[in-house]
Amino acid sequence: AVASKPKIDRFITRFSRVYTPIVVFVAIAVAVLPPLLFSADWDKCIYTALTFLVISCPCALVISVPLSFFAGIGAASKEGILFKGGTVMEALSNTKAAVLDKTGTLTEGKFKVRSIVKTAGKSEDEILALAAAAEIYSTHPIAQSIVTCANEKGLSLPKLTSMQEIAGHGVKAKQNGEDIYVGNEKLLALSGISVPSLPENKEVGTDVYVAKGTTLLGRITISDAIKSDTIEGIKDLKALDITPVMLTGDNEKSAKAIGIENIHAGLLPEDKLSEMQKVRKEIGSVLFVGDGINDAPVLAGADVGAAMGSGADAAIEAADVVFLNSNALAISKAVRVARKVIKTAWENVAFALIVKIAVMIMGLLGYANMWVAVFADTGVTILCILYAVRLLRVKF
Repeated sequence: AVASKPKIDRFITRFSRVYTPIVVFVAIAVAVLPPLLFSADWDKCIYTALTFLVISCPCALVISVPLSFFAGIGAASKEGILFKGGTVMEALSNTKAAVLDKTGTLTEGKFKVRSIVKTAGKSEDEILALAAAAEIYSTHPIAQSIVTCANEKGLSLPKLTSMQEIAGHGVKAKQNGEDIYVGNEKLLALSGISVPSLPENKEVGTDVYVAKGTTLLGRITISDAIKSDTIEGIKDLKALDITPVMLTGDNEKSAKAIGIENIHAGLLPEDKLSEMQKVRKEIGSVLFVGDGINDAPVLAGADVGAAMGSGADAAIEAADVVFLNSNALAISKAVRVARKVIKTAWENVAFALIVKIAVMIMGLLGYANMWVAVFADTGVTILCILYAVRLLRVKF
């Protein structure tokens, strides 16, 4: 917390460094100059100076601002939202766009094989078994769903060699010296394999193609269930005047099922960072939410990076905010918390300064006694503390 003070907290610290010596010199001047220059009563001038000093003590400012952030962090943690410092809240409150990864962020991240279309000589089970053999060592959720489906069917997997995972494309392997390809259309294009006209896919999902040599054997369609609160979470972001944008490696058809208009589909991992930077130029400061290892560079490069608690450790480490319950609604809730905290901090600053300035003027004119001064110092401090601590009980 000390190493990452928000701007408002740093402002109060700088303000106090200038403010404190000024009020001390003013108090000395009030105590000494009138008696020396105008033969005023020493006792009255010293009492007025002491009253002025008590009024001007900046306790309310110095205590209430960081306390607002601590209370906000505490309130957010009860909702399963972990903020890694006050600067994160400040940046999040100014966010204009929420750039969202699809898999594992807006969807459950639990893929299932929905359909298999064969194109050349092989049965559906043979295509599935060949794909599972190629994907057996991959940690990608889509790859794991293919292997799981093959295991559930009790299929015997063929022996493949020279397996190579190509990021953002798929897997290349060999069977009896012949190349096997399991991946997206980009992998087939890279390998010079043309995709023949296939029956229209009734399932909305990710297409995985299986090819041997230069021949396409079939297409496996895999889909992921949308989280129950995703649609509501997207609407909530729009209500906060934040533009939702989706970055995904999936095809555009499956991406559109989420309900976000601004979609960048079919992206490679290295493309996400450049696309996020384009969004920042077009819309403004960016919150990026992801969960995978390949999201870590984008999380680090965003104005605010947020990770789902169910995601990869690398993503959680790189993120500024972690949604421990992995709910899509937590995204908009975090923005609300951040905005409420910043608003509370500035309201405390404004209240403390207005009361202090008013009572200081009254004190210098001789209308405020020590009891009023004590209220302007300790009383205002307690009121500001109570106003900040109420964040712990606010429902977001």
